[in-house]
Amino acid sequence: MLELINPDMLILARESRGLSQSELAKKIGISQGKLSKAEKGEQGLPDDVFHKLSLNLDYPKKFFFQKTPAAPVSHYYYRKRISIAQKVMMQIESIVKVFRQNVDSLTEAVELPDFKLPAIDPGSKTPEEIAGIVRHILHVPKGPLPHLVNLLETNGIIVAKTDLFSEKIDGISTVSDKGNHIIFLNERKPNDRQRFSLAHELGHMLMHFDIPMISEAVEDEANRFASEFLLPKKEIINSLRHLNFQKLGELKRYWKVSMKSLVYRARQLKAIDERQYRNLMINFSKRGMTKSEPIPLPEERPFIIDEVIKLHLNELGYSNQELAKVIHLNPSEFDNRFMPSSRPKLRVLGNTG
Repeated sequence: MLELINPDMLILARESRGLSQSELAKKIGISQGKLSKAEKGEQGLPDDVFHKLSLNLDYPKKFFFQKTPAAPVSHYYYRKRISIAQKVMMQIESIVKVFRQNVDSLTEAVELPDFKLPAIDPGSKTPEEIAGIVRHILHVPKGPLPHLVNLLETNGIIVAKTDLFSEKIDGISTVSDKGNHIIFLNERKPNDRQRFSLAHELGHMLMHFDIPMISEAVEDEANRFASEFLLPKKEIINSLRHLNFQKLGELKRYWKVSMKSLVYRARQLKAIDERQYRNLMINFSKRGMTKSEPIPLPEERPFIIDEVIKLHLNELGYSNQELAKVIHLNPSEFDNRFMPSSRPKLRVLGNTG
């Protein structure tokens, strides 16, 4: 049976735990050469070594017999990628692949909202025009978007908050092997930053997923989309003149975005000049508001994954341990990932097939 271990899943498991080949080999008491051959599929692992490997990587043995995830992890902060350590980047990609597989397994028996948003080439329309089209399709009224997570999940995009192991990555948008559209948000970030990241990743999802060649402009295009989507020019431009911190606080409460996002938007729309922009940014630093701002926004909780778990537990008769077994995680990791300690009462989304 050990010969049937999927070598790709060995690599995925190791990288998801942030371990190098040499580090894992040392932990399980074999040479790096032997582990390397196992990861290349050139030789199996003895029973006792495989048992140690499973324990050290904290995955049940069946994890290693799954099919290789085919869909790439992509569309995230290309400009910043080179400044993130390769080991951390591999861990992030591996965690996303495992999480996507979990979601695909959990949603097999559940009817999810259809993903109905169109792909629109930013070469044919500007990101701002695309943002306006999307607001129209989603029937967004004028003004702020107070429930952005709910809006996207109702329209077929699964939102997952998780640790992305780096302050340099705000979010990742991806499509799973089974076609689930998923946006991962870095739970290390404050809620105001998460909202902009969510709109940014939506921009990637609609403008860049179906384009064979990714241009150098993708991050700027996604930022322009997010700015117009959250802060439409016609509705906000007059409010962005003569900015001060009291006014920024009032606008933050109303528009549900960070004060920095409002300053960037004001500069983008030329409601303030470069001197005013620089002064405001200097003041952010002097006030100790570089990473965290006053007036925290309330958390927007995703509901799809919670509902899927609830349906399995309450309607399909699974226990936590059985669900963990189905998606090839150990119970402790399943609980940490899918069973948060405080959860609001949620409405049932779909029905079983």
